[in-house]
Amino acid sequence: MGFTMAERKKIRAEYAKRYRKAKKAEKTKILNEYLKLLGKGNRKYAIFILNRDGKKQLRFIGGKNVNVVITGNYRRKRVYKKYYDEDVAVALVNLWKFFRYVCGERLVHLLRANIDVISRKRRFIITPEIKEKLLTISRATVERLLTGERKKHKMKGKSATKKGALLKNQIPVRRFWAWNEKQPGFCEIDTVSHDGGGEINSHYAWTLTATDVALYWTEARAIKNKAQKWTMEAADDIYRAFHVPIKDFDSDSGGEFINQYFKKYCEERKINFTRGRARHSNDNCFVEQSNQRFANGDVIRKTVEYFRYEGDEAFAALKKVYSYLNPLINYFYPTKKLLTRKLFRTGRLRKYLRNG
Repeated sequence: MGFTMAERKKIRAEYAKRYRKAKKAEKTKILNEYLKLLGKGNRKYAIFILNRDGKKQLRFIGGKNVNVVITGNYRRKRVYKKYYDEDVAVALVNLWKFFRYVCGERLVHLLRANIDVISRKRRFIITPEIKEKLLTISRATVERLLTGERKKHKMKGKSATKKGALLKNQIPVRRFWAWNEKQPGFCEIDTVSHDGGGEINSHYAWTLTATDVALYWTEARAIKNKAQKWTMEAADDIYRAFHVPIKDFDSDSGGEFINQYFKKYCEERKINFTRGRARHSNDNCFVEQSNQRFANGDVIRKTVEYFRYEGDEAFAALKKVYSYLNPLINYFYPTKKLLTRKLFRTGRLRKYLRNG
């Protein structure tokens, strides 16, 4: 049976007198004896207690200096006042939603570059105190404050890509991009379904996207459906409007690309045409990824989400959205670019990124 609290206090008081008077070698023996007697305890905490119990401390009480005998548990619980309080969290969530749910690293750069303009907008309610804190907030703090909101806005859909059985053996497979191949004009191309998770037929709209693997420039075009006519028209529009000459198209194994018409289109314009493997979305990671600023996830889904867009009015609305979205993401939104990678002897791989 253990000691009562009153008994523990008496034992501590007796050992504390001996401990403070003892030399270093004797203190070790007293400490071992004290911990063995109590049965268990933290050694560092026991040293702290025995050094302080029964000592007199000068304190300022009632306007006078008074000697107080220290007894009991002397450690005061530290009370932290949140620097990034609820007001900052609310403002941050509103800005995160306004900037289309970008990742914390990109959001930090957006805020630092545009905080003067943002703070003048009444809708965000940015006080001088909040503005000062947003200028110094780190990526890790942003991610921590947005954790709960991210779970509420998590989106998930299904793939509607159908295999293109023809010509697969005639179109070379690209499994990855070599460092010397990441040049302006090398693009990945893909389609995004807007079926809303409902009936899959030919009556709903799609989006055709193309992303430059070197510059991360992204173009999106709305198409009425995945018919060859609309896919070719959208691809040709992107080819003509792209900011640099397109040298390469890399697609998935979908039938909208793996066909004679698209292959002939690329050959006539001297565009190298490659494809990824079926069920390997990482082969087209630049256009498929959703955590940077690439087409399908971060650009299209965060803007028009997973609703069903059917009919001429919905198609016209999508076209209008992309007419504003394309210049917005390419000229005003920052992106992350991998500069180099370094492999250490321990096996740890470190990536060096640049935000721009």
